[in-house]
Amino acid sequence: MDMDDLRALPGEFLATFKPSNVIAKGYPWWTPAGDTGAFFVLFFDNLATQLSLVGMAIYVIGIPAEFVWRNFMGGVGVSIFVGNLYYSLQASKVAMQTGKMDTCAQPYGINTPGAIVKTFGVLLPAFFGELAAHVAWSIACCANFLGALVEVVGAFIAPVLARNVPQGALLVSIGGVGMTYLGVGPLAGILESHEAHNPIVGFLPFLIIFVGFYGTRDKFCGKNLPTVGIAVLVGFLLNLLAQTAQWEKYSDKIDKATTFIGWNGLSVPDFRHMSTAASEYSSIVIGLAMQNFLGTYSCNISARRVGDRYSPMESMIVDGLGSMIGALLGSPYGTTVYIGHVVYKPMGATRGYSLLNGLLWLLFGLFGFHAVIDAILPHEIFSGVLVVVGFAMAAQTIESVPKRWYPATLIGLAIMFSEFITGGMGSKNIGMRFLASGHIFISLFYTFFLMMLTDRWFLAAAGVFICLFVFSFVGLIHAEKLSVEYDQFGSIKDQSAYFEQESSGMPGWKFLVTYAVSAAFCAILHLLQRWGYVEAAEAEDYRMVQLEAEMKEEETAAQWKDEHTGST
Repeated sequence: MDMDDLRALPGEFLATFKPSNVIAKGYPWWTPAGDTGAFFVLFFDNLATQLSLVGMAIYVIGIPAEFVWRNFMGGVGVSIFVGNLYYSLQASKVAMQTGKMDTCAQPYGINTPGAIVKTFGVLLPAFFGELAAHVAWSIACCANFLGALVEVVGAFIAPVLARNVPQGALLVSIGGVGMTYLGVGPLAGILESHEAHNPIVGFLPFLIIFVGFYGTRDKFCGKNLPTVGIAVLVGFLLNLLAQTAQWEKYSDKIDKATTFIGWNGLSVPDFRHMSTAASEYSSIVIGLAMQNFLGTYSCNISARRVGDRYSPMESMIVDGLGSMIGALLGSPYGTTVYIGHVVYKPMGATRGYSLLNGLLWLLFGLFGFHAVIDAILPHEIFSGVLVVVGFAMAAQTIESVPKRWYPATLIGLAIMFSEFITGGMGSKNIGMRFLASGHIFISLFYTFFLMMLTDRWFLAAAGVFICLFVFSFVGLIHAEKLSVEYDQFGSIKDQSAYFEQESSGMPGWKFLVTYAVSAAFCAILHLLQRWGYVEAAEAEDYRMVQLEAEMKEEETAAQWKDEHTGST
């Protein structure tokens, strides 16, 4: 299937469940080294994200722990199971279509940056009154459902991205997320010291994971070993030693957590709050949804660069449907293709790691095992997994572009730190706040126009500035809410944000002037270039390079198919 072939999409979904593709003769269900190692990485990656989000809901927002464990996690488990099941079947289908028996299934889990924004942008402000927990949870689930719906619709924009945007610019967003949310944040957490926790509890496991991935490639004494599993075991033993000074408190915490073990079932939120989610949180819903489908597309590009060709449109729709199912059953968090394919593929992972991961999280969500793990293991033990995966994605982002685009790419990665600095560190710097508002879009567009300026494609750069103009006007960037918001009846509710930009005292129209002047400047440079006053544009057309790589992949797949079906 061509990555932007809309007509082939229904057939691709049906082909995923074709018995011969499900069985996928010759394609392994499990590789002892690859799938085992990848399973531990993905499992603890998911675990770290889920426990962090639960901790924010309980200890920061103040939602009762019992309510969170019994209402949030069932839907989360179902959503993760649905996505991992589909992506394991999708990998089987692609293996049969291409003949690549080393095809690696796409990893899947909670969208970490989006879930954090939703926690503080929806759950926190909605948490009020006597029925605060139930209302806030219901509104967050409604927002999750609406965002997933927007993401499905956004799948049909994928062909436009595929044809016109450099792959390096698309990878900047997930590379930046890797450096910040998965890299620097967890690395700081490893070094944090509190209560009986000593930095060695998290630091030694981090060293084991790093050496296993980059140094020995999961080989110790000539044998393949699950590095992450060993690291967690070492961290667990170190934590037991660290807890000896307050063993009674530690054991009481575990005893209390065991009360949540048992059939928790699934909880259905109150969808009468759908209008509230649509009207009061529209900027978060729309902004996150657009960032989500952009992230999914970027992850597909990442997978393609290590040899696994998946349809971005198919993946975006699956991500949206998985989040919808989870929202209907109580999950306030969206799920998506995970960054990190570049980690799992070299391990030798196939489809089994994804399927087992989904099954386990389904059981954990329905039977309440999260609370016990949260009580037994400090988060710092498996933070090393996040650090390794995060910086591997950042490294791939740099490797994906020619050297002349390194400065543009590094600036794009640096922009991704803005939200981390303002949100995680509480910076009041006004310029940083403007970068943080819509930072994923800003990093993409800034990287794009800087790449075009580097290659002297001035007309293309002008087009990017026009896009920035539109996004700024709407309020998707440089603003914490949309410029025009509507109530549940479709009437304009608020039009002030555009002219009264936050608390900075700078109205949003000044960004429009900035981007309009920049577009005009690039247009003038284009004219001067045509008249011979400016050096000609870079001869290499990045679009043709991407298209040729695509065609080569399709020819290889078609050749294999012909050889194995006897066609002429």
